[in-house]
Amino acid sequence: MNGKVRIINHRCSVSKLIVSAGFAVALLLGLFATGTSGATPEQSQMSDVMSSLPQGDSPPQAAMAASNGIPITVIFQKRVSPDLFYTGVADTHIYLYQPDQNFGGLGTMRLHPGSGGRERLLIKFDISRITPPVTIVNATLHLYAWYRTQPYHLTASAYRLRKHWNEHDVSWNRATSESFWTAVGCQDPLYDYDPTSVATTTLSYTNNWYSWDLTEMAQGWLDDPASNEGVLIVADGISNQYQFRTSEIPATNLRPYFVVTYQLGGPTPTQTNTPTQTPTPTQTSTPTNTPTPTVSPTATQTPTPTPSPTITLTPTNTPTPVLTPLAKMFQQGLYPAATYEGVSDTFLSFYRPNTPWGSDDGIRISGRGNSSERALVHFDLDGHIPHYAHIHSAKLSLFAWSRRTYYGLRISAFDVLRPWEGGEATWNAAYALESWGIPGCDQVGGDREGDSAASRFIYFTNYFYEWDITALVQRWVADPSTNNGVAFIGHQIDQEMRFHSSEWRVPLQRPKLEVVFTSSGTPPVLPPTRTRTPTRTPTGTATPTSTPTLTLTPSPTIPPE
Repeated sequence: MNGKVRIINHRCSVSKLIVSAGFAVALLLGLFATGTSGATPEQSQMSDVMSSLPQGDSPPQAAMAASNGIPITVIFQKRVSPDLFYTGVADTHIYLYQPDQNFGGLGTMRLHPGSGGRERLLIKFDISRITPPVTIVNATLHLYAWYRTQPYHLTASAYRLRKHWNEHDVSWNRATSESFWTAVGCQDPLYDYDPTSVATTTLSYTNNWYSWDLTEMAQGWLDDPASNEGVLIVADGISNQYQFRTSEIPATNLRPYFVVTYQLGGPTPTQTNTPTQTPTPTQTSTPTNTPTPTVSPTATQTPTPTPSPTITLTPTNTPTPVLTPLAKMFQQGLYPAATYEGVSDTFLSFYRPNTPWGSDDGIRISGRGNSSERALVHFDLDGHIPHYAHIHSAKLSLFAWSRRTYYGLRISAFDVLRPWEGGEATWNAAYALESWGIPGCDQVGGDREGDSAASRFIYFTNYFYEWDITALVQRWVADPSTNNGVAFIGHQIDQEMRFHSSEWRVPLQRPKLEVVFTSSGTPPVLPPTRTRTPTRTPTGTATPTSTPTLTLTPSPTIPPE
């Protein structure tokens, strides 16, 4: 009897030792797993997401821009665009033979190739109004050349500036009032500028615009705003001087401008990598070596935290593209793309009632008599702005270049109700086979509306004037069949104003329409971004379910009798 008791006690003590050892092993394994992760499940999951991202500058941008699909164009020009308060332009030149002279604030800047570039241009645009993450599609610098000393061509190359400079202090010797160029004339390739040319343009004529493609450079400025010191332009060729207008010139239309086209970026696609990193629960298979059944309840609780972080992450990022206002410019041969030909314009003349003026490079508006000369302008918006978009503002601008007398003229914009053809419209007819209800597009309710959509006073020339037609564009976008453009009619004053048409040889001075809008509907690309993340999360929950089936196997080892 005592022998049996000893045997039983011995067996019990052995069983206790085995159970204790099992607890110890499980505890050590738990501590080891925690130590190797070094973070909570939520933290480790986020770390896995970040580590799975592609390396480089803002990796999610290209994918998000593609899903957005609508390029945005912004024009930077001092006191003109993006608005009249924009002053983020610095432009000047430096001169070898006046090494301490500053030329900032002048209306002209000079470029000369002699002596290795004795006159050099420095230009800088603040583009911080574009908020990253974005992908730059195109960025182009435009300068207007108005004078040259000899009829020779020059090659002008643009280089990235590295050293900080100040427009009102810079000279051949100095970058700012407190610092010199590392090499006079901004010629040190390590500290003053990058010696690799990013763009080159051939200068051939005066009274002409020239451009430099700075797309790659602009992307770098957005990714690292502190690196934006602008560009240095150096000429090469036969001794000759070209002069360009600066941002200080009173004629705003001749000031340098920088056109940036970009697509919106976003972090949503990066979360698709989250489920691929969740196999970490497979380490729980190690309890198969432990004979203790008490470990199984802890395994059943582990799947519960895994779905929570993936669900909470996705909704925070998806609303961003919907709320972002988009600005789009329409101008013949320029915006939204160089292939855009959606502008039709002409004028109607009482004095030549059967003559079409659609191919003329000018538009005339006269208040003489019963408004004897009137203009028609139409922009095709179909396919460029979603039908469900909400229009925040729409401004149509015309460039006034001449006036007959010194008087001003009030010009009103009216919604046109009757379709017309730019190459056929005359004072008498809307197009070849249909006449106006009243000549001159003057039948209220048939040819045009009776109340003006916008009105403004015109006086100065060499200036863009704009009319706010937001309400009209909102209707045109919702129902493109109602878009017959606008009629510009001058009030009854003996004055004639002339504007450039879409046929004018300088594209920047053609009629333009700038629209700011948001997409009030849900773009079709957004719903898939929500469904991708939840559909893959069950892969994380499926792996823990195997652990309960494994931990049930040690239960027969308890009764050893």
